[in-house]
Amino acid sequence: MKRFLALFCALFMISSFAFADDDAEINTNDDIDQEQPEEESPETIESKTSIQMNEAGDQYIKVGLMVTCPLNFGGSFPFYRDAKLQIGGAGMLGYHRFITSWWALGVDIYFGYHPTIGENIFTYIPFVINTTIQPTFWRLEFPITVGVGAAMENYLSRTYFPGLVLKAQGGVFFRATPSWSFGIEGDYMYLPQWYDDSKYNDYGLFGSLALSARYHF
Repeated sequence: MKRFLALFCALFMISSFAFADDDAEINTNDDIDQEQPEEESPETIESKTSIQMNEAGDQYIKVGLMVTCPLNFGGSFPFYRDAKLQIGGAGMLGYHRFITSWWALGVDIYFGYHPTIGENIFTYIPFVINTTIQPTFWRLEFPITVGVGAAMENYLSRTYFPGLVLKAQGGVFFRATPSWSFGIEGDYMYLPQWYDDSKYNDYGLFGSLALSARYHF
């Protein structure tokens, strides 16, 4: 009986040491696995090294305030041959969507006004469909835009609609955050008026300087 108990104790101690060694080896392997970082996929590495500010499907809403200068100060626009426009202002609201990372389509609506020497007010509301090409560098964006549309023009009690609108615009924006960019823009607008009697035909040329903000989403 004593020999049996001694043999049982010896086997129990040998088994305990064997299991302890296995557990230690397993824990060591687990620690090694935890210390080794996971390998990043090529797509993840590429996304970290080539981040673009804009991608196809991105959109933005733009608002701006403008100082607008009539370029043909000769005085024949808008409806009276002896009228002369003075420097005025305009506000703008637009929506744009990127088709590619550098090309966007959008619409802008403006509300502008100009006093005349006779202390009257000429107002115009252009609705413009436009296309924008936008090169980027670092956090700077350089939108170049051309557009065509129609405008409602009013002076005293007379309204001219629809009036053709042609616009060209360029600017520089700083992407302050992923959602907001701020910039300055200059644009040129051609606003003609055509009548059945061609002697009444007229046109307006306007240059504007705008401070703008864009919300990207």
